[in-house]
Amino acid sequence: MFEITRSRIESDRISDFVALGNLVNGAVSYHSAFIIKYNRMIYEIHYPGPGEGIEIENLKGDYFHKITDTILPEEVPAFIALCKNIQKNANPEYGFFYSGESYDVNGNHLSNQDIGEVMTCVGFCINVMKGYHEEDYLEFTDWQSESQSTKYLEEYCKIHNLDIDKIRAFHRRITPREFLISGFYNNLPIEKKEIEKKEPEVQEYFETISN
Repeated sequence: MFEITRSRIESDRISDFVALGNLVNGAVSYHSAFIIKYNRMIYEIHYPGPGEGIEIENLKGDYFHKITDTILPEEVPAFIALCKNIQKNANPEYGFFYSGESYDVNGNHLSNQDIGEVMTCVGFCINVMKGYHEEDYLEFTDWQSESQSTKYLEEYCKIHNLDIDKIRAFHRRITPREFLISGFYNNLPIEKKEIEKKEPEVQEYFETISN
């Protein structure tokens, strides 16, 4: 699993890149971000969670990442520019939903559903990737509502006074580990079954380095 790298030791790599990063606790991935090398500097771009905005900063987290081949080294400046526009205009709220949204080149959130700019750290990354590629990055409908508890959906709708039947179909959780593994593929949209093929190998890698 040499293609997964600890971000803190990537400073010697010559070429620029965009990578999909995970923070891990033992062998468990719990947060996603973009790890970007540009002009000899390494950055992290991510949505930290409730009450936070989009952060673009020099690498400070102890991430592990997989470089994505869907963004070429010469495209890194354009990708950073998109992320900066998103940072200026995004107003994300935290929630386990994704309905195929994206961000346009000006950093505006685009959605055909009346759910709002609701996302997790992974949802933010998927929004960005779809906006950059102008097509679905993941075959997101492969992740059904069963990927997250019904109790969460019920409580969310109660707190926000929403009709559960109107948003049930958008309730899903794509995990940080699944997003990391998507970096091994470049034929879009990436299907869940492809990610599942790689999961045991990646899990074994993290178990090995955590011991």
